[in-house]
Amino acid sequence: MVNRLQESKILHAFYPLHDEQILCELGTRWHSYRNLSLQPIDSIYRYFGGSVAMYFSFLEFFTCSLMPIAAFGTAVVALSMDTIDKCILFSFFNIIWSTVVMELWKRHSSILSYTWGTMQMNSQFEEPRVGYKGPMATNPITHRYQPYYPAWKRKVKIWCVSVPVLCLFLSLSLFGMFIFFRAEAWVKTYHSEHDGCWACALYLPSILHTLYVTGMNSLYKVVAEVLTEWENHRLESSFQNHLTIKVLVFRFVNCFAALFYISLYLQDLELLRKKLASLLVLTQIINQLIETLVPYLYQTLKGKGAGLKKKTMENAPEIDKIKLQGQMPSFPGMFDEYMELFVQFGYVSLFSCIYPLTAILIVVNNVTEIRTDAMKLCHLFRKPFITPAANIGAWQTAFEMIGFLSVITNCFLISISPQVEEYCAENNITSKNALIWTVGIEHALLTIKIILAFIIPDVPQWVKLKIERVEYQSLQALKHKLAEVDKDHSRGMAEKETLSDGTTEFNSADSSLYISNKQLNLL
Repeated sequence: MVNRLQESKILHAFYPLHDEQILCELGTRWHSYRNLSLQPIDSIYRYFGGSVAMYFSFLEFFTCSLMPIAAFGTAVVALSMDTIDKCILFSFFNIIWSTVVMELWKRHSSILSYTWGTMQMNSQFEEPRVGYKGPMATNPITHRYQPYYPAWKRKVKIWCVSVPVLCLFLSLSLFGMFIFFRAEAWVKTYHSEHDGCWACALYLPSILHTLYVTGMNSLYKVVAEVLTEWENHRLESSFQNHLTIKVLVFRFVNCFAALFYISLYLQDLELLRKKLASLLVLTQIINQLIETLVPYLYQTLKGKGAGLKKKTMENAPEIDKIKLQGQMPSFPGMFDEYMELFVQFGYVSLFSCIYPLTAILIVVNNVTEIRTDAMKLCHLFRKPFITPAANIGAWQTAFEMIGFLSVITNCFLISISPQVEEYCAENNITSKNALIWTVGIEHALLTIKIILAFIIPDVPQWVKLKIERVEYQSLQALKHKLAEVDKDHSRGMAEKETLSDGTTEFNSADSSLYISNKQLNLL
């Protein structure tokens, strides 16, 4: 009803309100830089809901899980280990790490969802989205008179418009990558011919391409949102899944295509290391500026006198306080934050064996990210509506796919390292045999990865026991309730049918028959 009122312009705005006292206490424990303890996840859940708390729990879990690989990478750089030993150790560590981390996260998220009561959440009868449009018809399940849009029209829009637009942006991304490699070759040639040229100019193509990648990511995100809205999905879950697939495919190609091309085709490990470093450093700086400064400047410019007004709000009428919160921008959700973690996970699991400082740079970024995201959520946006969450949804599958791809990437990076090629040349191992060995090791590591995923249960045993105990108690309570209902029903029928003179009454549509109990027994 509220959604229809908003569409009809009868209801101007509808939003939950911040509780300043609770928010101040939560902020002191959460985004204060003086507080170095873990996040108050349960308090975040009680105030902001399951979806927000699940993201911050995953961000904290992912950052903590990076500590071992960050320490290992720092030790590798400090001890100046041999390149082949470094690649082999890091590759094997990455494969095991990516599997164990995601399996342990499943266990952790199941504990959270059980604690919050959302573990067995059912969204089969989800309400339609606000933007869902179509001719009015009767829903065969709920018998409600609501909009209906044929599925075949939505599929035509997806395959005839959304997919071609995605292919167009992918071609633009690959064209930008082609220009980058041409510029990289030109700068190298120019630097070799002019010894007086600055060495920092060698990083200019990588920096410009990183800016191009970041700009294309932002542009396609806007286009994907418009296209997904135009496709007219009925449920919010369907809308989010289609938007996630669109942006994931483009972001994966746009962020990783150049790295795969350098490693698989050019096989230039030095260029791969330089490109990965520029992507990590420059992208994180840009993301921090966008996520922190842009919302702050937007709020400052939109309500220039909001700061002074807020100071005088203590004695102001309640309606003015409500209107002040309504002037704040609405919270855009956690999509961009999950996407940033997805790219970080790809950098670590796919290519950190070439650049061991990848994990430590991401840890430093995420420690700041936790506090900037918390401050942004508490002070720069309206309070979001509370939505339940049982897990991180489709992002779990996306992270696991990156984990499987890391096995192939790491095995290939080992095989093209100069030390391995030198070893093969000294022992008369042909490139064909080396490829066979690489594929064999890759399959063995994939088997180990699958075994690890199988032997680590997704749900802890104590959670399973508690769920089974609750289901058993619910079943027993249902049986007991049904028995009481049957007993009360039988007693009521007996009192109604048994007359004081020992006869039983049978009511029919035409008349009432009185038959004695003795005659009834004879019948």
